[in-house]
Amino acid sequence: MKKGLKKSLLATMVMSAAFSFSITAKASGATFKDVPSKHWAYNAIEQVANKKLVAGYQDGTFKPSGNVTRAEFATFLARTFDGDKRENETFDDVSDTHWAKDAVEEGIALGFIQPSDYKNNKFEPSKAMTRQEIAKWLANGLNAINPEYGTITNEIQNGKYTLLPVAEFYKGGLNKSEYGYVGLMLGTGLMSGFEDGSFKATGNTTRAEIATILIRFDEAKKKNPGTIKALNELVEVATTGTNMLSATKFEYRKEVPFNNIIGKPHTFTRNNSGVATIQKMIFIEGDTLQKALNSSVFAKMFVGKDTFFFEGDNSVLKVFTEMTFTSSREKLTIDDYTNGSSSSFITNTGIQDKIKAKNFGLTTLDADNWGSIFKKNKEVKYWTERFNEYEVGRLEGHTTDDETRFSFRRDK
Repeated sequence: MKKGLKKSLLATMVMSAAFSFSITAKASGATFKDVPSKHWAYNAIEQVANKKLVAGYQDGTFKPSGNVTRAEFATFLARTFDGDKRENETFDDVSDTHWAKDAVEEGIALGFIQPSDYKNNKFEPSKAMTRQEIAKWLANGLNAINPEYGTITNEIQNGKYTLLPVAEFYKGGLNKSEYGYVGLMLGTGLMSGFEDGSFKATGNTTRAEIATILIRFDEAKKKNPGTIKALNELVEVATTGTNMLSATKFEYRKEVPFNNIIGKPHTFTRNNSGVATIQKMIFIEGDTLQKALNSSVFAKMFVGKDTFFFEGDNSVLKVFTEMTFTSSREKLTIDDYTNGSSSSFITNTGIQDKIKAKNFGLTTLDADNWGSIFKKNKEVKYWTERFNEYEVGRLEGHTTDDETRFSFRRDK
């Protein structure tokens, strides 16, 4: 038995029941008296207990609704590695006799705990973990296993066109410094947003939720990150502004990527009513809501129960475009907008599911309230929704004022 583990177990035996992690606890979720078989996390709790990643308390409970602390999560995550690396650098409030000291030192050695994140050399081991903190530890942990995860994190973090499918991206509440590892969590499925679209970065996470996350983390460790479709989408959008290649069977024509047209003006020459620019373009396959939600990590941001699909028709797909428009008229009518552009990429249809638009803070077109959106000489950014042909051989494209053309086609 390792010296550090011996100290940890000794400390555990003398702790109060509220903080006990004795390995004598029965390693099965079925035996925790506060985790009935109908509990939503029952299977995950049973798995992590059987793998000895998480143990219950001395009173036979698991406390599934209790918040997980830093010391607890350090212990849980360290057990998924079961390595020999230790970093002797210690926090002032993690003594040699602290039950989680060995796990904290392993976490520092592996890099999922970074001392620079904590002020005054205080770890505060009993403090409840925030979701933001959990996301960062998990991201650091994956990078320790496979540096490609770190590369992906950096690409999302530093991408010129990064888009995250969480409400806080547009509404605020998520720092830009958090984009990389939150994006990695969303892409790997280790963590996700809530029903209202929010990520709740400053919120806490329960022990039941952590059990589920640890199972997913154990699986993610074995995967090649380059094969995870959602991660590919997030990286492609971050670096090019679209998920077209990773989410569809479309291919670029003449190797002109989408980001070549981003921000370039497209004047409504038919009636000189204004100037538009395209910013982002999200493609979503599927002829039903469920298929759409399964097809793209971005789908939950745009489609919902009020989204219309041509069920049984796979010859079209959904395209959501973020763009800007600057009106040259005091009063821009919907007919002015509709008839002014020669580009099929510019549509007068806003996001159909208004609840999604509201939850995610998306500005979108509204035919019933057109006048409140556009003002003369004022640039407005918003999202539109349209169907796009998805038949083999059909060429689609958009041209800007300087003759830069983005085009694509499905060849098979």
